Amino acid sequence: MDLPFLHPDQSEFIPIRRGGGLYVDKTGHLRRLLAPINGDGSRLQTKYAFFVRPRRFGKTLLVSTLEAYFQGDLPRLESSDMSSFDPDAGERSELFRDTAVADIVHRSRAHPVVRLNMAMTASDSPEGLRARLLEHLEDVYTDWHARGVATGIEPRTAGGTVRFPPPHADSEPVSAGGRLVDLLRVLELSFKAKPVVLIDEYDAPLTHLLGRDMDPEPYIVILREFFGLLKHQENRLHFVFITGISRFAHVNLFSALNNLKDLSWDSGYSDLYGFTEADLQGSLRPYLQAGAGNLGKPVEQVTQELRDHYNGYCFGVPGLDENVYNPYSLLNCLDNMQAVSAGDRWKLLGWPNYWSESGTPRFLVRMARNGDLALAQDPPPVHQLMRTTYDLNNIDYGSLMLQTGYLTLRMDQGRLRYDYPNNEVRLTFASSLLESFGRYATSDELTDLHRALAAEDYADFCTRLDTFMAGMPGEKITGETDCHLILHALCQLMRVEFQSEVHQLSGRSDLEVLFPHHVCVFEFKYNRSVEAALDQIEACDYGRRYFGSSRRVVAVGLNFVAGGQEEPPRIEYRTRVRNPSTSDSG
Repeated sequence: MDLPFLHPDQSEFIPIRRGGGLYVDKTGHLRRLLAPINGDGSRLQTKYAFFVRPRRFGKTLLVSTLEAYFQGDLPRLESSDMSSFDPDAGERSELFRDTAVADIVHRSRAHPVVRLNMAMTASDSPEGLRARLLEHLEDVYTDWHARGVATGIEPRTAGGTVRFPPPHADSEPVSAGGRLVDLLRVLELSFKAKPVVLIDEYDAPLTHLLGRDMDPEPYIVILREFFGLLKHQENRLHFVFITGISRFAHVNLFSALNNLKDLSWDSGYSDLYGFTEADLQGSLRPYLQAGAGNLGKPVEQVTQELRDHYNGYCFGVPGLDENVYNPYSLLNCLDNMQAVSAGDRWKLLGWPNYWSESGTPRFLVRMARNGDLALAQDPPPVHQLMRTTYDLNNIDYGSLMLQTGYLTLRMDQGRLRYDYPNNEVRLTFASSLLESFGRYATSDELTDLHRALAAEDYADFCTRLDTFMAGMPGEKITGETDCHLILHALCQLMRVEFQSEVHQLSGRSDLEVLFPHHVCVFEFKYNRSVEAALDQIEACDYGRRYFGSSRRVVAVGLNFVAGGQEEPPRIEYRTRVRNPSTSDSG
């Protein structure tokens, strides 16, 4: 079957449409987002919109779709044609033919778009941030110069690249915000229409700082001033759209932009990003069927395995709004499944973890290693979650993990809880944690560790754990938090049922691993004693919630004894059955 090509490595709307690639139409959401309040569409109901979604969730594709929606594909002109700029030359109707917004594109006028990607501005110093903001705006000016717009900036290089002139000795340099305002004025005159501003990765300059010992305030001041200009230009702008991976910087940067509408948890947009089950069984079904044939499995089985590995993200109310697939992972998987040899690869390697290949946000691993990232927390109620903003100096790390896609929301017997969205995320984050310690776990090592715990052979488990940690550089393990993270990651990779830092009336147990007939309640110590660990379990009554079940509750005290400078710690252990009356059950 000759199918449109899948394009997991592309995130630009126009090349996909012009190149004949598969486009799963999400523009129906744009009708609501961009609904006009007058007949000619010159005024929109939502003028300032804000969305957050995890990385690799199609944010850049949506931004590029909006860019094409407003101005189409304006041609780059040769030097001799610079006077022939035509604001209506973008062929917008052609680009959106057969989409859900084809009719309103046809009857609405074009608007110039200033598109910014703040990931291009991340820096290790405030001065670097200012410089990169200006450099990024030089690139934007250059794009408009190539379209024939006279930006008024000299000099230009022979290749047409715009470079801002240095300030005069007796004058203040023009800020990035000033350059943006100047460009907006030029574009409004050129198009005879109000400009649109699209900002992708708005939070990149600040997420770049997370987990580092750096004061964010100087960066916030620069960005707040820059973004604040969007409020001051309200009468000059047609639409503003801002997106990123987190809401934590929202309150820091947009205090002056108080008319920004946060749609991140709006149920009407819960599947704007990502693929639904209907998408998989609709536009994507031919690829699913061909892939299932190559794997030698029924379509229904492959669908369930795809669901377990790549679905599970909820961006609305759990149980009411539909879960979605990570589009990057699903497209990559379906694309790779089209190869006739896919069956052999899958038998050998299992379902691929594309998030791992695309990189884990380093700030999450840094925060976990610093002890700043709680491994288990209860989320706030949904209605609070939807309107909560976070301060850089008071971050709710569970919510940050939720926003970055490493946790999602589940409703479990009427109780809201955090959970990993799917197997891909669980395995990716665990592998990233272990790699930060200079180690990875083989399938044989994981199988042996799991078998020992399941059989309650704690001597074998601790011997194997000791051997595993012996492969780590000693300087990377500096305290109890590091040891806890290693066990947490191994439990994820073993795919056992477990919880870290379990809240109880008298404290928090470090780790609880659940099996059908027994529960292992772990307490970790570093350079202390196993007796201290066991005494804490007893004194705080960890594991009591299982006493009413038929499961045997076993307290496991682990003490990690630091080695030399280059040697990992060695492990001491002791166990104690906490509810002896059930010790013979099961």
